[in-house]
Amino acid sequence: MLTAKYIDTGEEIDITKFDNPRLNIDKNRLHCKLCNGKVSLKHGMLRAKHFFHISSCNSNFERHPESPQHNLGKEIIAQHLKEYWSEYADAEIKFEFVVPEINRIIDIAMIFPSGWVVAHELQLAGITTEHLEKRTNDYRELGIDTFWWFGKSADTEANRQWAIERYGHSLSVEYELLDAQIKNIQKGQKI
Repeated sequence: MLTAKYIDTGEEIDITKFDNPRLNIDKNRLHCKLCNGKVSLKHGMLRAKHFFHISSCNSNFERHPESPQHNLGKEIIAQHLKEYWSEYADAEIKFEFVVPEINRIIDIAMIFPSGWVVAHELQLAGITTEHLEKRTNDYRELGIDTFWWFGKSADTEANRQWAIERYGHSLSVEYELLDAQIKNIQKGQKI
C-alpha cells in the first residue's frame, strides 16, 4: 500500500511524498483507510517504501496484496502521466483512491479541479477481458474514465486487443524493468 491514514485525524498519508518516511510519519497512528486495521511502514536499505497490515485487511473492497513491483509501477506511471501527458497538468494524483459505491480502489486516480476522475489501473496478474470490461463499466457508471496498463501475466494478446478495440491503443509496462528495479533496491542501490 502506498497510502494509509492517521486514525485520530483521518488524514490520508501518501508515503511517496516522503523521502524518509521513518522520520516524518508517526507509525503509531497509522491505520488502513479501508478497514481501520493497524498498519506500519517499511522503508530501508532492502525494501521499497510502503505500508503493510499488521494483520489481514478485513474490508469488503476488492483488493489483493500488491507486490513491490506493483507499487513501484504505480509510482512510475503517475510520474509519467504528470511529466509527459499535458492534459494531466492540473490534475491531482491520488494513489489507492477509494470508490465506496462499487467497493473498489483505483490504483492511480487523476482528479481534475472540476471533480472529474480518470482511473489508471496497473494490472500485473492474469485477468480476463470480461473482468476488464466489468470493472471498466462499473467505473464508467460513476462517470470515471479508465485506462489499463498491462504487465506480466496481464499483458496478453487478448487484453491488448480488448484495449485497442475499446480505446484505440493499449498501454503496457515492462515487468522485467520493475522487477530489476526492485532487485536493485533489495541490493541496497538507489533507483
